[in-house]
Amino acid sequence: MKKSIVLLVLCLINTALLAQNKKPNILIIITDQQNAKMMSSAGNEWLETPNMDKLAMKGMRFEKAYVTNPVCSPSRFSLFTGQYPTAIGMRHNASKLDIPALQKIIPNAMGHAFANAGYETYYGGKSHLPGGRNDVSTYGFETFISKDERDDLAKESAAILLDRNSDKPFLMALNFINPHDICYEAIRHFPPNNRPPAEVPIPLLEAIAIPDSISEKDFMAKYVPPLPANFEPTSPEPSAIYDLKALHSFTIDARENWTEKDWRMHRYAYHRLTERVDVQIGMVLDALESSPFANNTIVVFTSDHGEMSASHRLEHKTVFYEESSNIPLVVWYKGMGNAHSVDKENIISNGLDLFPTLCELAGVSRPENLPGISFAALLNGQKYKYSPREYLFMENELGFMIRGDNLKYTLYDNGDEMLIDLAKDPGELINLAEVPVYLDRKEKLKRQLKAHIEKASH
Repeated sequence: MKKSIVLLVLCLINTALLAQNKKPNILIIITDQQNAKMMSSAGNEWLETPNMDKLAMKGMRFEKAYVTNPVCSPSRFSLFTGQYPTAIGMRHNASKLDIPALQKIIPNAMGHAFANAGYETYYGGKSHLPGGRNDVSTYGFETFISKDERDDLAKESAAILLDRNSDKPFLMALNFINPHDICYEAIRHFPPNNRPPAEVPIPLLEAIAIPDSISEKDFMAKYVPPLPANFEPTSPEPSAIYDLKALHSFTIDARENWTEKDWRMHRYAYHRLTERVDVQIGMVLDALESSPFANNTIVVFTSDHGEMSASHRLEHKTVFYEESSNIPLVVWYKGMGNAHSVDKENIISNGLDLFPTLCELAGVSRPENLPGISFAALLNGQKYKYSPREYLFMENELGFMIRGDNLKYTLYDNGDEMLIDLAKDPGELINLAEVPVYLDRKEKLKRQLKAHIEKASH
């Protein structure tokens, strides 16, 4: 009898250890400056992204996924901590940080949370994390794969997936630079005040070139995307948009000086750079598929912010327009309940919600005081365990934004307001802030937004 009990206990212990060893691996792939429309599977006919599409077809793609701040460093801070950038006083890349607040948050960053749960943590490519730009171990990542942000990152991370020999689960965050190279197109034409032109990446020069084998007329007619339907500025446009002139002058210089051909060629290059990073992503996904971890890995694909790509005669990011703030978000793992699906209803913040979602899926303790909402239940084909997000807040160096189901309200630091009805005006061409029939709803959103700003400032 005693021997049977001992054997039963040993069996239970072994089962528990086996379950622990089978914690899911996590692979996070982050591009830079890719808006949600830049995938074939999202309906864009001007590019081919077979690897992103394959992942989207297998998993679940969220159409209403947004960043916390449509600029690199603030957004990446959110992705790896689950906190708003204003929690550390950050509203743009060069903000003076609240160091005590940062030091309080970082011990609970994603890398630390998963390392403490027994995960091996890897980070590769672009960091640009506040307080840790050159040391991702600050955020809990033990192994830095590669400083490269392009092909070498894809090759080296693929090699790790194929050659890794460890019983521990892994968390791997890969940060590719493109299609961010598009940034340099306006900079090289209109260098910022008091600064010489930045070195222009070769991939951009390759992407913007017209092939010798075709006439320019035929090339423009057959291969170059048209201007977007919302090419013109919002009417009436908040004057705060022109504050971009002081922040990065080239954006307004392009607006005032580029021809329609210039804008179309900018869009063409943006599409080609997106295709370039799709190839790099494919190298990683192919390696995962051939690895021992193929059946036990959660794959996440997203971006840190979008790119205006000629909408409202703007390029770059920063602003709250959909092209800048709405980003791709795809999640896939074997056996997920909502595979092969597109969620068009739920508003997701990748910076706030991804961290708690991964914690829930992996059975990792969620750090306290995370403001995000796990969407794990949606992935598994269930209803939210918690109340779904009623409002999404966003921050930038110009002001603050709130959106509910369809209405999107922005309060700029200079007092300007913008109200958009996305259901009736998805291109954001009409500012309804002073339209009488919308005033009550605007004031409700304004109160909610001011409460967020007040909370964020303390």
